[in-house]
Amino acid sequence: MSRDPLQYVRELALPEARHRVTRGGETPPPPSFGSGQELAAVGAQLAEFHTSVRPDQRAAVADCLLLAQLAANKASAGSRDVMAWYAKYVEVLQNVGWTTRSMEFKDTAVGDDDAGVHQAILPVLTAALGGAALAAGSLIVSVLKGLQEMDAANPWITIFDRSSTHVGGAKFQLGSVDADEAAGTVKVQLVALAIEASKEITQVLFFKLSSEHARLRAAEGQLDIGFERLEAIQSAVAARVQPFLLDNIGKIDL
Repeated sequence: MSRDPLQYVRELALPEARHRVTRGGETPPPPSFGSGQELAAVGAQLAEFHTSVRPDQRAAVADCLLLAQLAANKASAGSRDVMAWYAKYVEVLQNVGWTTRSMEFKDTAVGDDDAGVHQAILPVLTAALGGAALAAGSLIVSVLKGLQEMDAANPWITIFDRSSTHVGGAKFQLGSVDADEAAGTVKVQLVALAIEASKEITQVLFFKLSSEHARLRAAEGQLDIGFERLEAIQSAVAARVQPFLLDNIGKIDL
């Protein structure tokens, strides 16, 4: 990183935030994180936190992921290029202190074009998590498999759908977050997905690739950051994303 990360965070261009208040005129608090295994929608990302990650670290990680998404939204507004969105997303994470590994997008073959996206991406996610045995305990996998039985008006689905739309299709991420106390690092095992289509896609997880002759591309990657670095940027990042939290973070109850 050639720039001071705190200055970078302060100067980063973000979209205009929507101001929300309660009937009493107060700003309602954002969802809080616990210490057990839990799942949350962070904008266009489903983030699964394992018990090794402390609640304060979970909030800091979610804030970083949201900051990167917001900056990418601002930088690519009106552009059909989903890859440009991801380029900005990665750039932001790198500039605030995250190390990124891989993230090479490849076309993904889909066995059944009439299957919804939530079904089509399961093999990609399973492989990224280390195979069927490890994926069996994943909350993200459980949600994707049970999505048809969920209420489409569920707040987290609303957040995820709104955030994943793109002028030329859709983009979203699935991430498994762990902490390594011995190494002093937080790691995100990430699956980043892009759907390139002739128009903006809504209700992306239920979308059928055959309906728009859409192209599904996926990248597996890893993000990691040291405990000290995460703590050092936490306040600055939190201050920038605070106006966006209510519209972009939702806990997922299973």
